Amino acid sequence: MKKSEVFDSGNLWILAILIITFFIVIFLYSFQSQSARIKNESENKLNENQVTKIIDGDTFELASGEIVRLLCIDTPEEGKQGYEEAKTFLENLILNKQVRLEREISDKDKYNRSLRYAYIKINDQEIQINKEILDKNYGTYFQYGNDTCEKLK
Repeated sequence: MKKSEVFDSGNLWILAILIITFFIVIFLYSFQSQSARIKNESENKLNENQVTKIIDGDTFELASGEIVRLLCIDTPEEGKQGYEEAKTFLENLILNKQVRLEREISDKDKYNRSLRYAYIKINDQEIQINKEILDKNYGTYFQYGNDTCEKLK
């Protein structure tokens, strides 16, 4: 094969198409990988508010490791009457589910637990967990610190 045959216009077009195809494949792969990373980051962020453990009737742990104490309510402590029922109620309501958290005035209690109102969606309706515990008589109203508990009044 002569030099002139290797570089004739037909071969140059084939070479150009191969190079362009190579770069398109690399670009699409890179874009797909970036999309997957963004999706994973998004899912991880969403999963941070997934309840992974029920500690007692008014306290739970999130996938992020954050411990949340429900604001303005108090449920029986371990060994007291009603403890198991309150814990089981909270477990059935939110364990392994996503919650939306809302702060009032206080951020943390003396045990470094986040003090929050918590909400869960059930059948496209948002339910406030703190109020649900009160309404079902698994806990009592308990105001501490500067929190106004307006969301429960």
